[in-house]
Amino acid sequence: KTHYCTMKRQLHLAALACAALAIETTLAAELTADDDDYQSRIHQAKLDLWLRGEFAYDYASEADASTIAANLEMQVATASFRHGPIREVRQRLYGSSCRGESCLEDLLGIRGGGGGVEYVTRLEEQLADLGTKFGQPFMDAIEKNKAEHTADCERSCELFYCAKDDGNNSDEWESRTTSFQSYSFGAVPPEDFSQEFQFPLDLIKVTQGDPLFSAEESAQVIKQAESEGVDKNEYKSGKYKLGGDWLVNLPETREWFNRALEHKLFPILHHLFPEIIRSTSVLRAHSVSLLKYNSTHPRTDIHIDNGILAMTLAMSPQSDYVGGGTFYEHMGADHVLPMDVGHGTFRPGSVRHGGHRVTAGSRDLHTMES
Repeated sequence: KTHYCTMKRQLHLAALACAALAIETTLAAELTADDDDYQSRIHQAKLDLWLRGEFAYDYASEADASTIAANLEMQVATASFRHGPIREVRQRLYGSSCRGESCLEDLLGIRGGGGGVEYVTRLEEQLADLGTKFGQPFMDAIEKNKAEHTADCERSCELFYCAKDDGNNSDEWESRTTSFQSYSFGAVPPEDFSQEFQFPLDLIKVTQGDPLFSAEESAQVIKQAESEGVDKNEYKSGKYKLGGDWLVNLPETREWFNRALEHKLFPILHHLFPEIIRSTSVLRAHSVSLLKYNSTHPRTDIHIDNGILAMTLAMSPQSDYVGGGTFYEHMGADHVLPMDVGHGTFRPGSVRHGGHRVTAGSRDLHTMES
């Protein structure tokens, strides 16, 4: 009987040991699965941050994987709303006694571009190399392109405001009530001036605070454009038909836009992108339109703009329509940047973007490529 009881106790202990081992194995498997899940989330979050040009992973290296994953995912969620460090650099440089070309060279060095060689010099060297490779027909095509570009610029100045390069222009933009929120351009620098525009690519600028144009002024502009027939016209963009018209066909609306170019829009572009705009006299407006999004002309394809720089001005209140807004491919189609009436977005033209579908009401926009 004593022998039987001893055996029974040993069997019971063995069973408990097996059960404990099974529980430990299950927990280890669950912990391994959880860790794999956290590592996968960390890896994906780092990729998402990289796509947005964000590289500052501010988390403690000794933190556990769940904390790191949660921290990075929060950074992903807020990445496109951050002010890039280049903004602080600009404020520091331009707010001090630092002036002249040496300060601009410092700024380019901080951004990572420039390389000490002027863009025009670098471009001519690249064209010469390509001419050697592809021969005279290539160089003839380049010369033809230069002539067409010169003619296009001259035509622009006949229709739109062009500042003179005489030092008497109002290049400076100053406002105590309107500021700019910076958003990431994405992982790839703009096609033009890519060496000037390197990381951090905080190159999509949206006005904050007071609008550039009041709701009353914006409404008056739309009323003027409608008297010139803008609401009765449409044209095709990709697979979608757009309502609206080019400002070359709206002379009175164009007069208002030219005043805006001189006193606000060109100075703002000079203020936001000093790396490539030495003066408002180098800016030319082309492909300027007033678009009307509505239920019959609801949206656009994802596309890029032809200009080196581009801008969008909201001319109708958000309360006038349902849906709509500009989204950027690298941020996701559901991430629409907020912009109410009178506000503007300024950016390089080569960022891929589109107009979200308007399901009710009417959304009016001024767009320009420069």
